[in-house]
Amino acid sequence: MNAMTRGLLFALMLVMLAGCVARSYDGDPQFGLAVQENRTLLMANPAGTPPSGPQGLDGPSSRATMDRYIATFVTPPPPVNVFSIGMGTAGSAPMTVPAALGTSPY
Repeated sequence: MNAMTRGLLFALMLVMLAGCVARSYDGDPQFGLAVQENRTLLMANPAGTPPSGPQGLDGPSSRATMDRYIATFVTPPPPVNVFSIGMGTAGSAPMTVPAALGTSPY
């Protein structure tokens, strides 16, 4: 190796080792506080206390949900043409999934 190649390799090694140096942030001590506050505000239960009482669906609702879930395996929904999503047909609005399955409670 000549001296120039050794010098370039040494400089490259120093640049690579510079990435391993631990650096501390000496900026604003409140940096990131807004993100932490927003995350806390968006939590459903920031105190972390367990909910009182049973959580979940009642029997008929959970039965209907499971029946709809199993029905998707018996007769899978037709494939969707991705080029016509949201367009609908002439003079009509696009259907929602519960209305298309005939299981809408409304």
